[in-house]
Amino acid sequence: MAERPLSHIRVLDFGQYLAGPLVGMMLADMGAEVIRIDPPGGPRFKSPAADMLSRGKSSLVLDLKSAEGRATALDLAARADVVIENFRPGVMKRLGLGPDDLRAVNPGIVSLSMPGFASTDTDLAGLAAWEAVIAARTGQFTDMGLNRRLMGINPSFTPLALASAYGAAFGAMSVLFALAARGRNGGDHIEVPLASALLEGLIYNCEQIEAYPDRYKSPREVELDRRAAEGLPMNLPFAALSEFLDPFYRTYPCADGRGFYVVSCSIAGHPQRALRALGLGELADELPDFSAYLDRKDWPADWSVRNYPVGAGDRARVSSAMKAAFLTRPSQEWEAIFGAAKSPATAQRFTKEWLADPHALASGLVLEVDDPRHGKMRQMGNVAWIADDAMAATKLPGPVLDDARARLDAILSEPVRPAPGASGAGGWLDGVKVLDLTNVIAGP
Repeated sequence: MAERPLSHIRVLDFGQYLAGPLVGMMLADMGAEVIRIDPPGGPRFKSPAADMLSRGKSSLVLDLKSAEGRATALDLAARADVVIENFRPGVMKRLGLGPDDLRAVNPGIVSLSMPGFASTDTDLAGLAAWEAVIAARTGQFTDMGLNRRLMGINPSFTPLALASAYGAAFGAMSVLFALAARGRNGGDHIEVPLASALLEGLIYNCEQIEAYPDRYKSPREVELDRRAAEGLPMNLPFAALSEFLDPFYRTYPCADGRGFYVVSCSIAGHPQRALRALGLGELADELPDFSAYLDRKDWPADWSVRNYPVGAGDRARVSSAMKAAFLTRPSQEWEAIFGAAKSPATAQRFTKEWLADPHALASGLVLEVDDPRHGKMRQMGNVAWIADDAMAATKLPGPVLDDARARLDAILSEPVRPAPGASGAGGWLDGVKVLDLTNVIAGP
């Protein structure tokens, strides 16, 4: 088999449900050998989604509450590079598989723990932190939703597993960083609490900056402040909500009734591209366009089209013109027009449509995998792609329970991993030079 970026790495995945298995899936997608350690009876999460998260892995059933199971797990850890788990703090230690136990048999092991709340959180560390518990505790259902706060419908549940998704992304990156520095630093133990990861990802929705100028607040934030200051109820009707969204960052109904999501704000030239795509070139030329980095005394107007949000004095006319324009064509036509204009926007799709979308399939955002349990499955593509990686889109299905048993003796006959030659305490990326040419949120 062709060499992959992580072909030389062996991972023991003790994770259950979402966060841990997702990290294991991402590492397997990059070529790592991932052995899923299952309890007797198989994974706790029995779902087609669990089979997707196990693609490219093998399975080994171990009773970690037995002396034999623990001994086998430690023997495997001595011949592995990474251990992943997302239990509550202290569970792995009670099983005899905590960070110190792992390092005792393999000084170079990188262990990743993803509890719901930090092990140092004296109040919440022991909580059974399911996704909904984390979301409720951190305010994802309430404080972070501007629409929900304005409409007074708190709390409002979302089925999106955001804490696990953010946690898995941070966890996978941390493992890769620690592996890259292992030759200098030796093994490492990493903790990524899912609640902390969720706040890291969504903090822009709940941070509060003292004396923050209104001109930089979104229309919804200004309305929230107004209602709070005047003692008015938070009861905005859903039909009126769209008028408190920035014209270049919202959804518009099209002639076919489908929504069209525009995200053409904050970047120089993007709002004008959106307006010209809609046939509103004259309006594009009329809007104030200057660098907001000028001293404010030199601003020629009270807002600039290069910056979010659109100024209060122009918001209504821009919004009205765009709403009327979108109603003249169906969403698919607008998607082609906006694509040609290089203006960020897309027609909204249902999940079933996205899974069959030609672009999603051609780009690898959606992959087709033959699964022995479910037949052909449409699954999420790689989180990261490596140039010239011919094997990237080839995915093995999730394992048959305990299929790694047949090669367990061969694995345990391998020599234990040698201790790293150094055990420094530097940063993971010490010595790495980065040239940052980006100027938009994700890159910086």
